[in-house]
Amino acid sequence: MDRLEEFGLKLKEKRKELGLQLEEVVEKTKLHPSVIKDIEGGNLSKMSPIYLKGFIKIYASFLGMETDEVLGKISSPKTFGRDKNSPEVKEETEKKPARKQISLKAKKIIIFSLLAAVFLYSLVVVVRFIAKTASRMVRSSVKSDEKINSQLPPVNPVRENHRLKSADLSNEVNINSEEIITSLTAKKDCFLRIRVDGKLLFEGILKKGMKETWKADKEMELKISDASAVYLEVNGKPLPHLTSMRKPIKSLKITHSGISVEK
Repeated sequence: MDRLEEFGLKLKEKRKELGLQLEEVVEKTKLHPSVIKDIEGGNLSKMSPIYLKGFIKIYASFLGMETDEVLGKISSPKTFGRDKNSPEVKEETEKKPARKQISLKAKKIIIFSLLAAVFLYSLVVVVRFIAKTASRMVRSSVKSDEKINSQLPPVNPVRENHRLKSADLSNEVNINSEEIITSLTAKKDCFLRIRVDGKLLFEGILKKGMKETWKADKEMELKISDASAVYLEVNGKPLPHLTSMRKPIKSLKITHSGISVEK
């Protein structure tokens, strides 16, 4: 006999002790007579554990008896009324922890999947942002090049086999003035070395868009990695024949006597 059956007998004894008839209990508790008889007789397997708990609590409260300890012993609907030591009940009981483990694994997989999705989405957003930024920078650079080129005087095209003559350059500019003033604008990055009256003033990479002006009393010598990379003026006059050549200039000497070029 388990505790519930014992408790049912105690309820019956308590009812008789109080001198209550079954009809009086039915009238006061509104419980069906068969329910009261089953509780007192220990025939509990006929009732669902969910309803049984409520019936016992109502009946015990009416008789003034505590029910907490006994109600805690009522099993779940799947195992109620069955032998807890039976193989079927043991198997179901052993399966519960496994189900919990499966549930935990499923939750971990879901959480990991969500985190992976968030990471991939963030990565796509960052890559798109970088691509847009790079595209804007390229467009800005192209516009800057176009602006610089539009501000420069047009260069007359020449053939690659054109031979540059010092006389051509000397006739294009007036170098008989007291000073020799040379202005140079970089159309693209290039290497430049310049000596003024024998002194080295600059040697290095001239960045695209930079403009420099130098003055000499007697002589100015330039070395340029790519003549087409610069726009050059001497005493305010451009040297189109020079800057149209896509070749390095080893030495460009400018004096009051004239201009000489060594390629």
